[in-house]
Amino acid sequence: MGFRRLVMLAVPAAVILAAAALLLPKSPTGLRDLLLTGELGLLAPLIALIAWSVLTPALFPGTVLAAASGLAFGSVGGTALAWSGAVLGGLVAFALARTAARDTVTRQVARRPKLAAVSDLLERRGFTAVLAARLMPGVPATALHYAAGVSPVRAHAFVAAMAIGALLRTVPYVLLGQGLGSGSPLLVAFGVASIAIGGLGGGALLWRLRATRDRSRSSSAGS
Repeated sequence: MGFRRLVMLAVPAAVILAAAALLLPKSPTGLRDLLLTGELGLLAPLIALIAWSVLTPALFPGTVLAAASGLAFGSVGGTALAWSGAVLGGLVAFALARTAARDTVTRQVARRPKLAAVSDLLERRGFTAVLAARLMPGVPATALHYAAGVSPVRAHAFVAAMAIGALLRTVPYVLLGQGLGSGSPLLVAFGVASIAIGGLGGGALLWRLRATRDRSRSSSAGS
């Protein structure tokens, strides 16, 4: 049953991904022009938010969506849209993974002691683990969403980590997009600084998790 559900969810995602790859512009300016074409008015932000929730699970780059939001709706409107879209899109991907594959993964983890230890850590420190991974440069956001969905991380911890992580890893690209579009070096510098601060924060959280894991291993060995 789990495999059947996985196929039923994977096929539409693959279709959306293929359509996005073939039909949608891959640049922030191209997406901005697409959003603002046709005089959508107040509907444009709503359509953009729906696009975030659909395209995020389909692996469309969130950085491109964020930069396009900044170009289309400015710093304030783009920030609100990108933050909401990143959280909503992440939650959709999380829910898809949890619905389709959680049971299968749980059975596999139970058979492997090392994976079971990682699973236990994620269940106890899910918020810190997800936030650390979300802030680290080079970690694909959607892959993290799916990985968290099949892990024991609680939904409320996932949403909280995504909400904070989006402020430091998604919103800065809104500022970069707006800054490059308007020629504002201040916005560009602020965006770059936010990304750097997020990376440092992710590194600090990762170090803390490793220290916690090492202490747990030491306690287990001592007993």
